[in-house]
Amino acid sequence: MPDSATLLSYAPQALILVAAVAAGFVNAIAGGGTFFTYPAFILGGVPPALASASNNVGLWLGNGMAALAYRRELYAMRRHLLFLSVVTVIGSGLGASMILWVGNAGFSRLLPPLVLFATLLFTYAERVREWVVRKAEQSNAGEPRPGGSLRAALGLGVVTVYGGFFGGGVNLMVMASLSLMGYKNVQYSNAIKNFLAVMIIASVFVVFLIQGGIAWPQTIVCAFGAITGGFIGGSVAKRMPVAWLRGVVIAVGVVLTVAYTWLYWIKPLLA
Repeated sequence: MPDSATLLSYAPQALILVAAVAAGFVNAIAGGGTFFTYPAFILGGVPPALASASNNVGLWLGNGMAALAYRRELYAMRRHLLFLSVVTVIGSGLGASMILWVGNAGFSRLLPPLVLFATLLFTYAERVREWVVRKAEQSNAGEPRPGGSLRAALGLGVVTVYGGFFGGGVNLMVMASLSLMGYKNVQYSNAIKNFLAVMIIASVFVVFLIQGGIAWPQTIVCAFGAITGGFIGGSVAKRMPVAWLRGVVIAVGVVLTVAYTWLYWIKPLLA
């Protein structure tokens, strides 16, 4: 029988597993799973910058499965994917490189506003969607061209830089960008959004694999937990009160904002 020290050595992985199951569950219903897995990586001893990349990679399979489910819509929009993919890979690759540039100390100081921004984005998601829909309807732009445009590249590029750097709430931002670019069919937009989410994580993965490394044990545990939670969440999605679940996610975001503000801003000033 393993002794207490051996059992404690598995505690960080167990924490990440539980958090990843919760993340997969809420992502399947309401979104916001990063609020659960990222702090678990931190508590598990992974440095803040490396935790951001490893957390994204750990949730990769969930996004891949979502993209696969829209394969027919993606095939119909295949002529658009090259331009969107190139912009996304460049933007998210730049964002991931910025993580390495600011380092763990710099990234930790940026955590409070990053988490607060993601929490506000999640809280006001419906209002953001309504505003984007109004702006898209007021626009005189026609259907988006497969080759894209400079304006579209700049808009999506800014979003994907954020996605590669942190990524909390980036799916909503990508959907908003696609709407403003003229993609009005919700099914096609969802398909493209899921595909670009895979592209963002792939870019982060490549950059960190080459330059920074990935926390593989924790990432593998996260991937397994996220798949499990996603399967459970998908099974109960129609019976789950989404408003209640969104409230839990927002509450977690608020708690994390306060905790990171204390840990990385206030506590160092008092030391």
